[in-house]
Amino acid sequence: MPETLPRTIVKINGFSLHRPSLAPVIVAIILVSLLSLLFVWSRLHAINLEYSLSNLERGIRSGQQQIKQLELEVAYLARDERIERLAREKLGLRPPAPGQIIRVD
Repeated sequence: MPETLPRTIVKINGFSLHRPSLAPVIVAIILVSLLSLLFVWSRLHAINLEYSLSNLERGIRSGQQQIKQLELEVAYLARDERIERLAREKLGLRPPAPGQIIRVD
């Protein structure tokens, strides 16, 4: 049978001090380490989400700017003067003669 070492007990003025076992200390260190890792992971995840949100907001602003440019282009292309000029020059159209307009009641 293997011999076990006796636990040393230190007595100072009637107080006895026992050498603590390492198991609770190791468990406490592991628990603190896991909590620290959880905190760091949550912060990294939050930072990544902030970057993603920033990219999405940048995309939204870009899309809104593009919509404004397209609305301006539509307004320019839909002007009556421009359409009339294109109809005369490109299609050869002309205003109707007085007898060509017939009202339908």
